[in-house]
Amino acid sequence: MRISLPIIFFVALLGILFFPQMHIFYFAPYLVLVLYKHTRFASLWRAIGCGVIIDLFSSAPTFGLTALNYSIVCWVLYGQTRNFFEDKPMTLPLMTFFFSVLSTLTSAVLFLFFTTPVALSFKWLYTDLIGMSLLVDGGYALLLSIPFQITYKLRRIIRAKRRAR
Repeated sequence: MRISLPIIFFVALLGILFFPQMHIFYFAPYLVLVLYKHTRFASLWRAIGCGVIIDLFSSAPTFGLTALNYSIVCWVLYGQTRNFFEDKPMTLPLMTFFFSVLSTLTSAVLFLFFTTPVALSFKWLYTDLIGMSLLVDGGYALLLSIPFQITYKLRRIIRAKRRAR
């Protein structure tokens, strides 16, 4: 499956402009696919680039924390690509969920050191850690990947029919 950076950038830009209070990890599906396609070093550079893009469009005074957050999460998740296969339909939403959970936990730790700490509570655990990660980010990855999965399957069917002739 292939999701290109310009498509994700466009979706992220629209999301940041029209829904600034909704903190979706727009680049998470792209970064998850990068983990499968590139080396760890190349994945880290792409994670830093995506984090800088998010930091440029956000109004938070903590420039660079998103890039650091994305690079830490990509470093941790890179080893898990051996356990989840890329060609399965649920891999992208599941790995995006893991990316979102780890990124939320990492940002809580980074905020503790660099800015005001996150108020840890059951509401934060339920809404930010579980709810946003599972429903919003996993659903976003699923909706984003469905058109690409359909076109991939259709191409395989068309190729098989052409070979059969």
